[in-house]
Amino acid sequence: MTDQRETIQEAIREIRREGYKAAGMHAVVDAVAVFLLVNLGVLVAGVSLPPVGPIDGSTVLAAVVGLLAFGVEFGLRVHYYTVERFEATNPEVAEALRTARDAAEAADGSPMAARLYDDVIAKLKGTSAAGFVDTRWLGGSVVVVLLVSVLTIQAAVAGISLGPAAGPPANETDERTPGGPVSSTDNGDSRLQDGDDVLGEPKDVDRGDDDLSTNISAGRGGQEGDEEHAYDDSGFVADTDPVAAQRAGYDAEQNLGDADLVREYNLRLNARDSDD
Repeated sequence: MTDQRETIQEAIREIRREGYKAAGMHAVVDAVAVFLLVNLGVLVAGVSLPPVGPIDGSTVLAAVVGLLAFGVEFGLRVHYYTVERFEATNPEVAEALRTARDAAEAADGSPMAARLYDDVIAKLKGTSAAGFVDTRWLGGSVVVVLLVSVLTIQAAVAGISLGPAAGPPANETDERTPGGPVSSTDNGDSRLQDGDDVLGEPKDVDRGDDDLSTNISAGRGGQEGDEEHAYDDSGFVADTDPVAAQRAGYDAEQNLGDADLVREYNLRLNARDSDD
C-alpha cells in the first residue's frame, strides 16, 4: 500500500517537472526572439550605446531585456502548467487522479484506496504531458526568431539606419584654423582655406656656401665610350669662371645622308600616287 501511495506522489512530481520543462522551453524561445528584436531595433535606430567591458552596449541591453522576458514568461507558465492543467488535457484520468491525489495526501491505506491507486497508475501510462506545450505559440516564436535573424543580418550588411546622419557637431572647430568653426558647403565638402593659413608664415632660408663641381655626361644611355653619337665636348665643366655654354658637336655627313633618304622616299610616294 505504501509503495502504491509513493508511486502516485512520484507521478504527481513528474507531472510538475514536465510543466517546468514546457514553461522553460517556451520562455527560452521567446527570450531569444525578444533579444533579437531589441538588437535589431537598436541597430536600425542607429543608437550608439557605450560598451560594457569587451561587450557591445546594444548586446548588453538586448540580453538584459531578454532575461527579463524569460523570467516573466517562465513564472507565468509555471503558475499555469499545474497538475490541474494536466488533468484538463487528459480527461480520461482527470477524476481518478484527483481522487488519488487527495487519498495519497491523506495517507489513506484502505482497500478502496489501493484499488484506486492501481487504476490511476495503469491509466497514467497512456497519458501525455504534450498538452503543456502550445504548439502554435511555439511555432510562431520560432518563425519570429528566424525572420528577425535574417533581417538583422541584412540590416548589418546593408547598413540600414533610421537614426540621424553622422556629421560633425555644431561646436566642432577646424584643426587647420585653431578656434574657428568648420567651414563646409551645403553638400558637406570643406571650403578652400587661405594659403597662408594652410602653409603658415613664410620664412627665410639660409643660403649654402659650399662649392660643388658638376660634370654632366651626354653620352647615349649614360655609358662611357660611345663616341659616335656623343657631343664633341659633353657637359659643363665648373672652374673658377662662371659656367658657360659649349658648342655641341655636329656631324654634317650623317645629316645629309638622312636628308637624301627622306627625299627618295617622298619621290616614291609621289610616283605611286600618280600611277593610281
